[in-house]
Amino acid sequence: MNLPHGDEQIRPFGCYNQEELAAIRSRVQRTPALMKEYSRQQKLAEQFAVDELSAPLEALGAFRVDPFVFETPPGTAYVQLRVHIQGAGEARIGWIKLSHSQRGLPVVLEGASFEQGLAGRLLEADTQAKVQLLPLTAGLAALQPSGATPPASGGEAPAAQCLLIRHPAEAAGTLLHFGAAVPARAGEHYAVQTALSLAAPLSGGIRAGVTFLNEAEQPLGDVLYSPLFNRPTPTNWSYLLEAAGADANVYMISGDRSCAERCVRKLAYILADMRQGMDLFKRDGWHDDDTYGAVHIGRGLAVTSVIYDQIAASGQLNPEEQALILENFRYIAAMMMDTGYYRYDLTQFPDEKGGKRSNWNADRATGLGVYALLFPQEAHAAEYLKHACSVIEWQLEHVVDGDGAWPENIRYHGAVLHRYFLFFALLKRLKGVDYFQHNKVKGMYRFLIGTAVTHDRIQGGASAPPRLLTPAVGDANVHELWFRLLAYAAPFYSGPDPQLTGEMIWTWRRGGEPIQDTGAYPCPLVALLYPRDDLPEIEPEMRSAYYPEVGYVIFRSGQDQPEHAYYAIYEASPLTYHAHHDEGQFSIWADSVPLTLDSGTGGYYNGDRHWFVSGAAHNVVQFVDADGRLRDGPLCSSCEEVFFSEELDYTRSWIPDEYAADYRRHFVFIKAGFSVYLVWDQIRSTAASVWNLHTLSTGAEMDAQSISAHCLGGMRLNALIAEPTGAVITTGDGAVGGAYPLAAQQHFRIHGGPGSDYLVLLHPQGEDSSGVELARLDDGRNEAGIRLYKVSQQGGGWFIVAVNGSARAQQTSLAGLGPLRALGGRGQIVAADPGKETLIIEAGMLYVLVPR
Repeated sequence: MNLPHGDEQIRPFGCYNQEELAAIRSRVQRTPALMKEYSRQQKLAEQFAVDELSAPLEALGAFRVDPFVFETPPGTAYVQLRVHIQGAGEARIGWIKLSHSQRGLPVVLEGASFEQGLAGRLLEADTQAKVQLLPLTAGLAALQPSGATPPASGGEAPAAQCLLIRHPAEAAGTLLHFGAAVPARAGEHYAVQTALSLAAPLSGGIRAGVTFLNEAEQPLGDVLYSPLFNRPTPTNWSYLLEAAGADANVYMISGDRSCAERCVRKLAYILADMRQGMDLFKRDGWHDDDTYGAVHIGRGLAVTSVIYDQIAASGQLNPEEQALILENFRYIAAMMMDTGYYRYDLTQFPDEKGGKRSNWNADRATGLGVYALLFPQEAHAAEYLKHACSVIEWQLEHVVDGDGAWPENIRYHGAVLHRYFLFFALLKRLKGVDYFQHNKVKGMYRFLIGTAVTHDRIQGGASAPPRLLTPAVGDANVHELWFRLLAYAAPFYSGPDPQLTGEMIWTWRRGGEPIQDTGAYPCPLVALLYPRDDLPEIEPEMRSAYYPEVGYVIFRSGQDQPEHAYYAIYEASPLTYHAHHDEGQFSIWADSVPLTLDSGTGGYYNGDRHWFVSGAAHNVVQFVDADGRLRDGPLCSSCEEVFFSEELDYTRSWIPDEYAADYRRHFVFIKAGFSVYLVWDQIRSTAASVWNLHTLSTGAEMDAQSISAHCLGGMRLNALIAEPTGAVITTGDGAVGGAYPLAAQQHFRIHGGPGSDYLVLLHPQGEDSSGVELARLDDGRNEAGIRLYKVSQQGGGWFIVAVNGSARAQQTSLAGLGPLRALGGRGQIVAADPGKETLIIEAGMLYVLVPR
C-alpha cells in the first residue's frame, strides 16, 4: 500500500490494519446485528450522497434554532408571536415553535411551519422585499436542542417548505405574524424557538417578538423582542460527523472509493468548521452554541482522527487536501492545550464546564490522546499523549469514586466512559497499555450494571420483551442506551475477568442489545468492530444498593423477575452539578411498569430547562415564600442513614432548604408481602408547602385523603395521605423524558400549612390485586409527637407505622394490637406484662411493625 502524503505510517493502523480487513468484513457479513448496523450506516451514507448532489456541504444543515425565553407579566391571558426581519440581505425561516417552559410542554401554534404555505399567518412586507416559499433542505430535520436525548425512533417529519425573505435595501423590513392569540398563564415562563438560516449577516437582523394580551385580547404594553440574531449559519461540523464515519465504514467493508471521496470532502469541511468555531469560542467565551467547546471538540477530534486513519490511504486525497487537513488537525490539537480556550489547569471551577474534574476535560484529553496515537509522526504527539494519560490518571484517582461512579449523573458517567473506551482500546492496541484492568475503570462498568433500572415492560412497546434501562436522575433520560458500552468493552475482559464479562453481556442483552453508537458525536466504527455475540453471560446479583458519593439509593425487590419486578431510586446527593432541584426525588417501577418518574431532562438552551431542573418537576416538597411563590429547594443534601433487609429497605436524608428550620425525608420500601412505599417528610418551618407527586398515568380519582392514578400496563398508583389531614390537592401536568407512550406525567400537589409534615403511603396495585386501607390509631395511647397508623390489605394482612416527630425518644403503648415485631429489627418492643407491650421509638424515627 502506498503511504499517504505527509504520513510516516502505513494506514490504516489504528483500530485495524489492512491485514485484518478480510476478517472484519467476514464478521460483519455473518453477524446479523452487525450487518443490520452496517446496513443502517450504508443507507445514511447513501442519503447524504443524494443530498450532496443538490446542495454544497455548507448548505446541508444551514439552520440554527434561536431560543427566546420570557416570563409573562401579570394579567396575561394570551400571547401573539411575530418574527421581524430587518435590513438588506437574505434569510430563511424554517419554523417557529412555542413551548410552556414552566411545564416543559409544547404549545400548539397555528402555522408553526410552512407545510401549508402561509396559511394562518399575516405577512407585512416592504414593496421591495421578495418573499417566497422554497423546498426545505434536509438539515432542518436534524436540528435538536443541545443536551436533548435523541428520539428513540423516527420523530416528527420535517416541514416540506421554508420561507425565503430577500431585502435589497437596508431600510427594508418584513414582519411575519404567526397564528392567532394563544392562551398563556400570567407569571410563567415560555420559550419561542425560531429556525433560521443566514448565508451572511443582514444589515439589520432577525428577532422574535411577543405581544402579551389580557382576557379581552387587548395588548399589555409594548411588544417584547428577543435579542437580534444576525450571524451566518453554515452547516455545523457535528451535522456531518456520523455521515463521514458511515462513508469511511462503507469504504472499509466494500472498498468503494467514491465513499472515501465523499468522506474526504466532509472531513475537510468538519475540521475547518471546528477550527473557526474554536477561535470564536476562545475569543468570546462560553455561549449557547457549545458545539465548539472543548467537550464536543474533544469528541469530534477523536472520531475524525479515526476516520482519517480509515481513508488516508484510499488515494482520494491530493497533496493540497492532505496538507490542509493535517494542518487543521495540528491547529485543533494545539488549541486543546491552550488554557485561554479551556482551563484544564484548575483543580476547582465554578461549574461543570471547566477545570480538571469536568467531563469536558475528560473528553478534551481523550480526544487529544486519540489524535496523538493516530498521528505519531507529529512533533507534539508524545507530549499530547503524556498529557492525556496524566489527565485520565488524575481523574481516575480524584474524580471517579470508590464505587466507580463519575460524580454527575448516568448521562455523564456514560459520556466519559464512552470516550475513555476508544482511547483505552487504542492505547492497548498500539502501546500495550491496558487501562481496562484499572480497578476504577472496572468499577465504572460495574456502576452501569449495578444502577440498572429493572425490566421495564412499557419502554419497548407491546411486542418487545421487558428491558433494563438506566436511571433518569439529573441530566439523564432512561432510554439513552448506555448499555452499548458494555458490549464494546466486554471482549477486553473475557480473559482477565470472565465474571465481569459475563455480567456485562447479561446486562447488555436484557438492555435491548444496543450496538449503534448514539447520542452526541458518535463513532460509527466502534459498533462494527468491538461487539461480540459469542461471549457467555452471567447474571449479576441485583440487590438494593447505595452509592453514597453520587447520592443514589436503589431499592429492589430481589433478583428481578422480568414481568413482576419492583425498583425505586432515591436521590440524596452531595453534588450540585447540572443544578437540578431534586433532593429527595424518587422514581418507582412496580410489576415492571413505571409509575412515578423523575422528569429526566430536555434541551439545555431551548427553554424547557426551566421545567426539568425545577423542584416542581420532581417528587419533592416545595416551600412557599412571602410572596406566595413556590420556591425551588437546595441543589444538594445529606444522606443520614441507609438500611437494607429482606423485609424492609429504608433511607433518611437531611435536606437543607432555606425555608425550613429543619427538614428530613424518610423513604421506606416495605416488602414482607406488601410491596408498598412510605414517605415521611418531617418538617419544622413557618412556611406553607406543597408535596409534589408525578404519575405516568392517563387519569385519576381523588378524594380528600387519597389519589388513585391510572398508570400504564393496567397498573394503578394509590397515594394514601395520612398527613396532613383535610388535604387540598391540585392537579396539572408536566413533561417527562424517556420516550414513553405518554410525553407528560400527571402532576398532583398536596398542599400543607406552615410546619405541616407529610406522611404518604404509595401503593402500586395491579389489575388483579387488592387495595389497602390506612387508619390512624388515635385512642389516647400516644405521647406528643407519636403517631400510629394501621395499614390493612383487603386480603387480611396488616402492619403498623409508628412515627416519632418529637425531639426525644419516647415509649408508646401497643396494647390490644397483639404480639408484634419490628421489620428489619428497627425498633425495640418491651413487654412488661403479657398484652401490654410498648415500643421505644427514637426521636425523629419511623418504624414498621407486623404481627409475630
